[in-house]
Amino acid sequence: MNYHRIVSAVKYFLFARHRKGHGIHSPFVFDIINTVLRKKIPPEVREIIFKLRKEMGNSEEIVKINDLGAGSVYNPCCHRRLSDIALRSSVNNRYGKVLYNLARLYDGKDILELGTSIGVSTLFLALGAPASKIISIEGSEVLAGIAADNFARYNVQNINLKTGEFTRNLQDLRKAGFKASLIFVDGDHRKEPLLRNFDILKKILKSGSVMIFDDINYSSDMNKAWHEIKKDSGVSVSIDIFQMGIVFFRRGMVKQDFKIRY
Repeated sequence: MNYHRIVSAVKYFLFARHRKGHGIHSPFVFDIINTVLRKKIPPEVREIIFKLRKEMGNSEEIVKINDLGAGSVYNPCCHRRLSDIALRSSVNNRYGKVLYNLARLYDGKDILELGTSIGVSTLFLALGAPASKIISIEGSEVLAGIAADNFARYNVQNINLKTGEFTRNLQDLRKAGFKASLIFVDGDHRKEPLLRNFDILKKILKSGSVMIFDDINYSSDMNKAWHEIKKDSGVSVSIDIFQMGIVFFRRGMVKQDFKIRY
């Protein structure tokens, strides 16, 4: 049992506010609540994700994963059922909606994801921003292969899938001059590697852009990393929706932190 997550959930529901935007004096954050957190996704997108989850959820396959992060909350073993990954490790529809709607705001601009897994979160991003190039990095070659098959099955062609260690791939992207407008991080649940990668990510992030961090309450270590990230001098607005933390890099805004009931 993850006691840190339980305690964090209690604190979150005690202190989170502004579910519908009431009492928020920032027009920018009020708009994010209505266009990202509250806006529904199209039924055809839900159908694609539903079919993928069903296919993966019915699989009896057991895969060996060379996990480069801190493992899974539910199953830290390197041998895992594909159905378990689909059920527990992939982003759920509630938070996938956040990815989809944020991607819509940055459609046509480059997007980066750390932690492809079987590709559910990647599809939310790619379907939300069909005019964008999505670069997604996965540490496990086995999972990357499964994700690639899933992208091909649904004919999603704006995803460039890379494998290997995150830091090395990020350094290569930086040397190549890659610049991202949206970055989703869900691949390493350890404080030091996460903060080290954050330092690199800031150097390939365009001004006026956003980073989303998954599992900010996965552990005490992750929560400490989240608090350091949102205090960074480049962050103008941070939004805590319990599972995810969202930080915006927008010049000219007064620095503000929000814990929003979601």
